[in-house]
Amino acid sequence: MGVSIMPKTSVVEELRTELKDTCEKHETRYSGMEYLVNYYISSLNWTEKEALEYALKLFHDGIITQIKIIDKDIRKV
Repeated sequence: MGVSIMPKTSVVEELRTELKDTCEKHETRYSGMEYLVNYYISSLNWTEKEALEYALKLFHDGIITQIKIIDKDIRKV
């Protein structure tokens, strides 16, 4: 009987999964967060890991929720 070895998931893959799950939980489009992550990588020369961690921090700090509230208020006007 052989031992099944699962491939090790990279930190970046885990962060991507966490971001997708967080977007779903907060009813936020993943495509918008991907755009933001890509901006951090291409414009600020961050690593993908840094960009994903920062994007997640925006959720954890409540910034994304605040932006969504402001956006809803603006759309009412």
